Amino acid sequence: MAALSLLVVGQDKLFPPPVGRIPDGVISNRKATQDEKDRNRKLAKDYASAGFGWSGRESECLLALWTSESRFDNYATNQRGSSAYGIAQLLGEKDSRSEYQILRGLKYISKRYGTPCRAYKFWLNTSPHHY
Repeated sequence: MAALSLLVVGQDKLFPPPVGRIPDGVISNRKATQDEKDRNRKLAKDYASAGFGWSGRESECLLALWTSESRFDNYATNQRGSSAYGIAQLLGEKDSRSEYQILRGLKYISKRYGTPCRAYKFWLNTSPHHY
């Protein structure tokens, strides 16, 4: 658990953003397999619990939010022309590593909303949905 806490706190050093721009088409046609999505879902639950103390209802909200956003596909793109990408549909991020996306997404939720349930409530009350 201490190692995961260090991972969450020092995630920018362990998972630095990619250098340069990924050329168009390199990952745009790739979709995560069901096994990859299941692994991503488990990682998100484990990281949320160990790194942020989110379990139970908060875990359910996180799973509902990211299932709605990307179905836990770390290659998911936003079809409405925005730069949202990956599991958490973060803007301007094109890193396909699940671990990186999950940690960045959890950090974003913590900083902006405090909890996954608050982020999901915001998502439910916006049209088109976003958080």
